[in-house]
Amino acid sequence: MKEFMEKTSLAVNKASQVVIFVFFVTAFLSTVYQVFSRFVLQSTFVQEMIPMVDFSVFNLTWIEELIRYLFVWIVFLGIGVVYKSKEHAQVEVLHHYLPKKYKSQLIILIEVINSSLFLFLIIFGSRILKFTSQQISPSMGLNMTIIYGAVLICSIICLIHSLGNIVGLVISKSENNEITRVEVTGEGTNLG
Repeated sequence: MKEFMEKTSLAVNKASQVVIFVFFVTAFLSTVYQVFSRFVLQSTFVQEMIPMVDFSVFNLTWIEELIRYLFVWIVFLGIGVVYKSKEHAQVEVLHHYLPKKYKSQLIILIEVINSSLFLFLIIFGSRILKFTSQQISPSMGLNMTIIYGAVLICSIICLIHSLGNIVGLVISKSENNEITRVEVTGEGTNLG
């Protein structure tokens, strides 16, 4: 079970990173194109050099909306990547001062709370998608469910990572208990 959860979590994380990279490159190229078409092609210098061409047709109004929506998806997919690598903001005061035997229990409790939050976001995020299914974006004509779906997908990704962490921690804790029992048993016999 531990290996399955680790492989699933790693595969989801890899896929998220690839999608983030593609979205980021697309957003970057779209921004460069928008700046070029607005400030170079529509400059007075270019219009005086080539007065017979109307460069305003190259200024696509929907690109700004595309860039905004790509960044929404980049941020929400990035939440899952950061959560997987444990680089998110954490308050570690309690963890720092607890005795070693309680630290793993605290980490499991935190992951259970995180999983509950992600489950809450999945349930209520899917309900929100029902309301947004009637909304259409102004420039691109996209169904807004595609945009708001980022919250739901992010929550599913984070839940997969969190469940993987819980399974890994519980199995590691039980393996450590087994090793401790074997060591304690071995000390009182002539086997050690």
